[in-house]
Amino acid sequence: METAATDLPDFDFHVDYAEGRLELREGLPLPAEIRDYLLNYLGKLSARRPIGFYRGSPVYSLYQTPPASEAGRRSLQMRLRRRFTGRRIPAVATLAVNRACQCRCEHCSALHYNGSRQRELPADVWREAIAQTLRLGATQIIFLGGEPLLRRDLGELLSSVDPERAKAILFTNGEYLGEAWAEALPEQGLMGAFVSLDSVRGEEHDRLRGRPGLFAKAVAGIRRWRSRGALVGISSYLSPARLAAGVFEETMELGRELGVNEVTFFDAIPSGPWLRSEDCLLRPCDRKIIRRFVASYRARPDFPGISAQSLLTSGEGGAFCFAANTQFYLGAGGEMCPCDFTPLTVGRFPEESLEALWRRMTANPPYRCRAKACRMQDREFRRVWIDPIPAGAVLPWPLGEPAVG
Repeated sequence: METAATDLPDFDFHVDYAEGRLELREGLPLPAEIRDYLLNYLGKLSARRPIGFYRGSPVYSLYQTPPASEAGRRSLQMRLRRRFTGRRIPAVATLAVNRACQCRCEHCSALHYNGSRQRELPADVWREAIAQTLRLGATQIIFLGGEPLLRRDLGELLSSVDPERAKAILFTNGEYLGEAWAEALPEQGLMGAFVSLDSVRGEEHDRLRGRPGLFAKAVAGIRRWRSRGALVGISSYLSPARLAAGVFEETMELGRELGVNEVTFFDAIPSGPWLRSEDCLLRPCDRKIIRRFVASYRARPDFPGISAQSLLTSGEGGAFCFAANTQFYLGAGGEMCPCDFTPLTVGRFPEESLEALWRRMTANPPYRCRAKACRMQDREFRRVWIDPIPAGAVLPWPLGEPAVG
């Protein structure tokens, strides 16, 4: 195919939304294979129910750039380059803009990085990191912590994300979703926020997060942001025990009650304090239950949208492991890692450019090829790359040749 070249031009097209469907509007005529790919992709999106709208475009997930927007058009251009050239281009960058957090969650993957000896990056370095992230091709920026709302200049960092090139969301524990942030952050470019809720029962949630009164504040913040029309989701996680205890159904019911746009369920991953334990791993039978639940709730328009990691990055999922394929994680000290669950690093920004770090990471043995399932849930990957990390080591650990044969 002519389009399977070393690169592709920026094709002349836009996406409109009319009468409940996404429509492709061509400028100059597109090559047939490009047009067919776009029409197929937009048709699949149109068959789904939007979780909400952002500045005139439907939103199908907070993880996705709104397709009927200029940033959405750029996202499709990058998608075409990945598809027709085989280039490894990040779609999503997760940026841990601080380490500070008032919670002590038993499952927090960010604890990998809290022992780092690197100083947190200042605002000017973060602005340069964001600029380089956009140049790499990312069209979705996710701000993490720590607790990102503890960073007073967060709005300044948000404002450095060009809204015509990418959209920004954040993950928060919800304690500081107050009126001031609710007014300021959307004006500074925030598309939406996920609020982490580990239980629908306040006392249990507060215990799991080590923060009395957190649940009530988080729920109040969700209600406040939704009353202003902001896009808000709930983030939770599933293990065999939590699935059996009804966490999926209870969280969906709470999401409906609060009127959130989306509920995202991560797989429980051996990460952070759980790094050496695999008891939390979902089994194939658990994933079948999750699949049935997702299909059932998606068929009910009175419930929020759902994104479930199990349906994407598992052996039975419909996607692949995003780490070092379409996503990277930059720690608070500038450590470049495959994802926020993986305590391995290829180097540090700004000592090296993000492009150099990205190229090194995607050329490293475990990431040279795309993996079907989440590597941190793969026992063989863990045996080779995680188990040899010395006990008590400062994380993230340098990613190089495996320490075992």
